[in-house]
Amino acid sequence: MHTNSFLSAKAFFESGKTLDLFFRKKALESLKNWILKNESLIAESLEKDLDKSAFEAYMTEVGIALSELSFVSKKFPKWMKKQKAKTPTSLFPAKSYVLPRPYGVCLIFSPWNYPFLLAVEPLISAIAAGNAVVLKPSLKSKSVAEVLVKLSKEALPEGLLQVEIGDHDVADNLLEDPFNMIFFTGSPKIGKHVMEMASHHLIPVVLELGGKSPCIVSRTANLALAAKRIAFGKLINAGQTCVAPDYVYADLSIKSELEALLVEEFKAYAPDGAKTKDFPKIIDAQHLSRLQNLVQGEKILCGGNAIGNKLAPTVLANVSFESPVMQEEIFGPVLPILAYKTEAEMIAKLKTLPRPLALYLFGRDEELEKRIFRELHFGGATINDTLMHIASSDIPFGGVGDSGMGNYHGEAGFRAFSHYESVLDRGIWCDFKFRYPPFSEWHYKLLKFFLR
Repeated sequence: MHTNSFLSAKAFFESGKTLDLFFRKKALESLKNWILKNESLIAESLEKDLDKSAFEAYMTEVGIALSELSFVSKKFPKWMKKQKAKTPTSLFPAKSYVLPRPYGVCLIFSPWNYPFLLAVEPLISAIAAGNAVVLKPSLKSKSVAEVLVKLSKEALPEGLLQVEIGDHDVADNLLEDPFNMIFFTGSPKIGKHVMEMASHHLIPVVLELGGKSPCIVSRTANLALAAKRIAFGKLINAGQTCVAPDYVYADLSIKSELEALLVEEFKAYAPDGAKTKDFPKIIDAQHLSRLQNLVQGEKILCGGNAIGNKLAPTVLANVSFESPVMQEEIFGPVLPILAYKTEAEMIAKLKTLPRPLALYLFGRDEELEKRIFRELHFGGATINDTLMHIASSDIPFGGVGDSGMGNYHGEAGFRAFSHYESVLDRGIWCDFKFRYPPFSEWHYKLLKFFLR
């Protein structure tokens, strides 16, 4: 038995309304206007769920969503046009083209760490591509989930977006429905479950997962700037970011100096440690306990203590790849520092690890940069900064291997929610007889002439 949300979205899609360019444009405009009108409400909900300041809420969620809306609204009419393609001589007379078509009814799972942005951003792509959507937000971010319900009722036509609030049973009920496409952001463990359930109906999936994203700091790096930018990337949202630098892998010759600079920057970012007012909280007691267990027994250069549901920014030294903190994605304000003696050693080690969602490289050595990009695999990268590659709508964002599959943002998002149908239009005024039997030696020579 299908869920009501699926049936409602299916009926809306089958009405044909989403196929119209002006309908999509109006829906995106309405979504943008609703966000602008409700900025304060969104910020309040993010403060309730994660203790995000209004500044951080706008910088990391609302502002990026608005920027993506502006970019996509301007560009998607071109993306949805019929695309001409070349036709081989052997198929003369004919013309070829490709039609971007919506999948139909799409299911989006959004996570708790960026609960507004990571719900709205794939929604923008889905609407631009002409789909109807069922959205299942995380229960851990209840306040934002309620805002998303309000958005669905006030910003968009009834049926275009259904928001389902509920626990794991609700999610599994949705996964029993024959959606045309599923977009999931979350942990690899749940991502595997989603993919397994999707396989029952052969539903295509996009999985945006995570992993232990390395931050390589070479001896040619500007260490003061590197420390500042690493601290920013690690501590925004209290480290609860899928592309946060999970650990620093530094050249041994600059490790001690970098450690001192990182401690300085971590303390500057949250001057009162776990008491810092504008520093976000850990989402719940379970995650906080997990983080505290990870730092036990490690050499703590700063932080390590928790007050209430906040964990002070923490730098760890003398960490090895065998340490417990290196066995899972940290997803919190804890930064282990490891060292390598040679670049060959560093690259060889990273090759043995699962492919991460992000990679960061600090330095001014073009040869090292070329070697890393030639030999290592990852979802995306930023050189001499952290996180910034995800803020561009002009380049795709997504993982590879353990960190996910498929990508989105900008045109990549439109493509993720579209099926590209290939069409060959044959002329009827000319028909080559050699394709039909009986075949002769002359037919065979003509065939070899055209197909070579």
